Amino acid sequence: MKLLIVDDQNSVHMFLDKMLESHTVGISGVFHAYNGKEALVLLEREKPDIMLLDVKMPVMDGLETLRQINAAGIQVRTIILSAYNEFEYARKALLFHVKDYLLKPIDWEELSDKLRMLICQAREDAVSAIQERVGDYLNGQKVASRDFALSFEKLDIKGYGFLCSRSGEGIKLPDEIPAQMICACSSEDLNMSLIRTEGSGVWDALREHFCREDALFIGFSLYQERPEQAPEAMRQSIEALKQGFYEPGTYRYEPDVFSQSSSQLEMELAGRIQDAYLNGDVQNVKLLVERLFTLFRRTKTPPQYVQEFCYSFLLHLNKDFITTFQQLKGSSFTSEFNYYDAASLKNALLRMIINMQCDFEPEEASTDSDVVCRIKQYIDLHYNQDLSLETMSKHFFIGKYQISRIFKKKFEINYSDYILKVRMENAALLLTATSCKLYEIAHKTGFEETSYFSNVFKKYYGVTPNEYRKMEESS
Repeated sequence: MKLLIVDDQNSVHMFLDKMLESHTVGISGVFHAYNGKEALVLLEREKPDIMLLDVKMPVMDGLETLRQINAAGIQVRTIILSAYNEFEYARKALLFHVKDYLLKPIDWEELSDKLRMLICQAREDAVSAIQERVGDYLNGQKVASRDFALSFEKLDIKGYGFLCSRSGEGIKLPDEIPAQMICACSSEDLNMSLIRTEGSGVWDALREHFCREDALFIGFSLYQERPEQAPEAMRQSIEALKQGFYEPGTYRYEPDVFSQSSSQLEMELAGRIQDAYLNGDVQNVKLLVERLFTLFRRTKTPPQYVQEFCYSFLLHLNKDFITTFQQLKGSSFTSEFNYYDAASLKNALLRMIINMQCDFEPEEASTDSDVVCRIKQYIDLHYNQDLSLETMSKHFFIGKYQISRIFKKKFEINYSDYILKVRMENAALLLTATSCKLYEIAHKTGFEETSYFSNVFKKYYGVTPNEYRKMEESS
């Protein structure tokens, strides 16, 4: 943070310089002016964050300086310094949004506390400004390079990068890596975080850490040092997330990952899918769609092209079905930022084809969110069966990562935690309402081994199944 001291007494400047050198309050640069006219020049040129302003000065006094600052629209947090304990001075100063009014001689402890408070406020405002710009970018608005410079300077950001992940996937930085999350912003489909690091080696270490987390989809921008590169870094993080379209995981941005050419074979497969659809051969449709996406993966077809291909193909099958697409807000077909998972897109395509094959009305077609609601209902009724994401994905034609993401977003609980909750609550009911043996209850609630069931139950309720049964019987 930069501080401007405006006072006609040299002794004040010397005292404050000495105090700032021997005490850490968060000031990185100090500028000196001896009247209001000099102050206006420094305010325009150096753009300090905080100003200490004397009231009585030659050439231009403090109140006139405040009037001109206000007229020019200059933003600076100001503390008035005055030897005059006059209410009228304070009243006039407060009209110009002065933050505080201190009497001379200066009490350093009082001043340092107020400086720290203003520095904290300035940093919060800088973070908010960055967060607003990131939000604008995620919402499709243009963001200028210059929009980040002043905020980065206030926060002393010398090295940084952006992370992009799917909405609903929280990113927690590891304690052992010296990286700081400056801010995070979310849209309907994406999370984006600005991370401060010191050096590209730390940035690489952070990426390697997340590479070990199999369930996470994260796009890393390249490491940056210049604030004006922030818009480009945000773009890179989104493009890096797309690189996991065929193989979900954590990726660092690389240019030209995907091929731009289309294949004659994909058109032939589309024709064969259409024939199978017209013949009512659902099994062959599934097989051919699988082959089509295998081809897309092998030729590194861009995600957006795959999405548009699927969209056009479905309209070709049934032109009247366009009303369905208009309903599927947030699905893999209509959301600009939602084509990061080929498996989810493939399953959505299959589900739409089967909807059309069964002559469903457009309003009966299922969105991904509808399918996840049905999965939740399925869990409630079939909690003794295999409920793994792999099994549900194949059964309901929806990607396993899509299930996990939408389930958490819609019901505010992790998919696996909800299964555990349902199984434990039903186990507790069986313990109190029936005389079933433990191994029977274990099997009825989806556990193959009684010992494992007992351990999970104790961890969930704090007592063993037998202890729970006895407690309920005695009450």
